Amino acid sequence: MKSKLKLNYSIHTNKGLRAINEDASWIGMNKSGQYLAIVCDGIGSQDDSQIASLVAVEVFAKSFEKKRRIRNCDLWFKKTLRTAYNRITELSKKNLNSKKIGTTLLLSIIEEDKARTFNLGDTRLYWYSLNDNMWSQVTRDHNLYNYFLDLHKEDKTIQINELCAKHKDQLLALTRCLESGTNSHLHYDVYDTVLQSGDVLFLATDGVYHYIKNDDISAVIKNNSDNFASISKTIIQKALDNKSNDNLTSIVIEFRNSDGEQ
Repeated sequence: MKSKLKLNYSIHTNKGLRAINEDASWIGMNKSGQYLAIVCDGIGSQDDSQIASLVAVEVFAKSFEKKRRIRNCDLWFKKTLRTAYNRITELSKKNLNSKKIGTTLLLSIIEEDKARTFNLGDTRLYWYSLNDNMWSQVTRDHNLYNYFLDLHKEDKTIQINELCAKHKDQLLALTRCLESGTNSHLHYDVYDTVLQSGDVLFLATDGVYHYIKNDDISAVIKNNSDNFASISKTIIQKALDNKSNDNLTSIVIEFRNSDGEQ
């Protein structure tokens, strides 16, 4: 019989060189032993976007803690996302003259050896598989570049090189997010990951993953195994040392058999 997995986790955030931190994050467990990890990155081009990221995290965390067990992850996410959208839109209307505020949203629900992940934007989930001895990017960014790639797949006559050249300064612009007054949040991606002892999940904003290599993450985890809670802070410091100029948020989750062995 397969051993039940337990997990260690590390979470940290830092405003970096920015005046304020527009990231928000949370990880916790409900009464049935499910875990929720969430990372949101407020859209930097929009003032007050930290409101959107903070509200999104608060809405999902409170809803998760209230429920003894999430039985239908897809339905719960859809309903809670609508609640978060309504709250963000309401605050924008009431306090910001309906100004657009938005955030990315990356959320993983973890139960025993499975993670179901929901994604809007370009905050990423990476997975280290012990079996394959490698890291892989699980999520796919919702940006203009990938949108052009999808257009080309559907219609080979579309000249993607011309599109990229024409919009070269906007290729990383988000095409989906959780934003007040829009419906872009209605279309999100869902990913399933089956885990084993020794596997690691890494959730991070672009201020982190653009400035650190996967091998460096593995080294940090290995060198700080006796103080696991410090791992995300160390990863963020390495990204800062590598000249990250953005807000930075990291959640690292390591899975082990309940007896502590791989």
